[in-house]
Amino acid sequence: MESLLSQSTDRLSCTYLPEPELFFANKQRCVDPRTGLAAFGPYSKTDATRRENIRVGIVGPADAIDRAISLLTQMQKPVEQKESVDCVLHPSFPGLNSGEPFQIELITQPIWHRSLRAVDVRLVEAEEDFTRRVGLLKKFVAEEVRALAALDSPPDVVICAMSQNLEDLCRTGIAEYDRECGEFAELSSGDVEEPSDDTSRSFRRGLKAECMDVLPTQLIWHKTLAGTRGVQDLATRAWNLTTALMYKAKIIPWRLAEIVEGSCFVGVSFYHEDEARSPYLRTSIAQAFTDRGEGFVLRGDTVEWDERAQKEKAPHLNSDQANAILSRVLDVYEKQVGIKPRKVVLHKTSRYTEDERIGFENALASHTNQYGLLTIARRGIFCLRPGYKAVLRGTAVDFGAKKGLVYTTGYAPFLRCYSGFRIPQPLEITENWGSLTFRECAEDILRLTKLNWNTSAFCTHDPITLAFSRRVGEILKLAGSREPAVQYRYYM
Repeated sequence: MESLLSQSTDRLSCTYLPEPELFFANKQRCVDPRTGLAAFGPYSKTDATRRENIRVGIVGPADAIDRAISLLTQMQKPVEQKESVDCVLHPSFPGLNSGEPFQIELITQPIWHRSLRAVDVRLVEAEEDFTRRVGLLKKFVAEEVRALAALDSPPDVVICAMSQNLEDLCRTGIAEYDRECGEFAELSSGDVEEPSDDTSRSFRRGLKAECMDVLPTQLIWHKTLAGTRGVQDLATRAWNLTTALMYKAKIIPWRLAEIVEGSCFVGVSFYHEDEARSPYLRTSIAQAFTDRGEGFVLRGDTVEWDERAQKEKAPHLNSDQANAILSRVLDVYEKQVGIKPRKVVLHKTSRYTEDERIGFENALASHTNQYGLLTIARRGIFCLRPGYKAVLRGTAVDFGAKKGLVYTTGYAPFLRCYSGFRIPQPLEITENWGSLTFRECAEDILRLTKLNWNTSAFCTHDPITLAFSRRVGEILKLAGSREPAVQYRYYM
């Protein structure tokens, strides 16, 4: 390999982008979420968004509620990590309580505990059809969440705890259901109704759709509650659950440090509309995030898109539709933050048509001239460096014309390792319209890999603008014509 590399006549322009820093309490800086939280506490601790407690409701079978209470009790005390694991990659958990570092108390009480009725659980367990079984469980859990929301003093977030039997029947049963559907399709002749897709069978997505703008929910299956084989260790589960509960309770765990104040990052994607009306309907959605970490979701126009006729799989908006969805984002941003955005970055995974670009730029004209319209793709390109170490996370390869590669995974100097299992593959900026340089765009992408509130991990592979676009679309699909919740915490 070293010989082959030395013979190469191509010279790539490579740059190392330093790891983005995060703000924690008192605007103390650190690049790692867990290290920063343990040392300084969450950003809200010394901010106007400070809260001294998180009020937690719990819904589920009685035994699952008991397990959830036990997990919350364990989280309130320090959880020491095993000596056999890396203390930086897998640190101990300091305990979520009124003391340092969090200064946040977990509060739960019997009035916020809603046990599923035994007769309802039996109905779920007795239902043979997988899709209807998941639908029943979703209905019964959502009813209890709505009952909690109707209380004079409701909780901030609801844990939906599942028993082992319900997990076996409504989660792990998907594989068996798929095999049965596949065997049936192979043995049948002629037109066979397609089995329901994963969206209609997913309990989590259906629950999020039902509870949209009611109360934020946190689904915890039995194996996570019990800590059975194959799940993360208790300290890591406590870190991740704490981060999710804080964000859903409007507590900011951390903020991006080196970033233009007034930045707005937007991801635009599409999801399949109700195929009972037309197989070609696609609806646009925008996920937007502020430099302070707030996220919101907006639904755009629906378009007819025939892949065969258009000779392209990815749908596109016309100029009016592109203008409309981005204008809505900018209006909501101004209402949420109180100022017009100074910088707007839009991410897509497909190319921009001329109409789309004109529409987006028209929407931006009255707000800012500092913007970037980016297409971010993963086309299977990867690079190797001499030796046995993975490419550094933060490596940027400039192809010219404001395009290039950016490694969002790889060897992280702070962690002293590459935590992945395969050769890291970079993201590629294949289009970059606007005023931002390639380096500015690559730095923003790196920053946005540290805004996933579902985990306290060092970073994620994709920027938050695109990481959950498919899941959000599937939730909105199940929500149908209902007005979607604006705040992102209802979708995560």
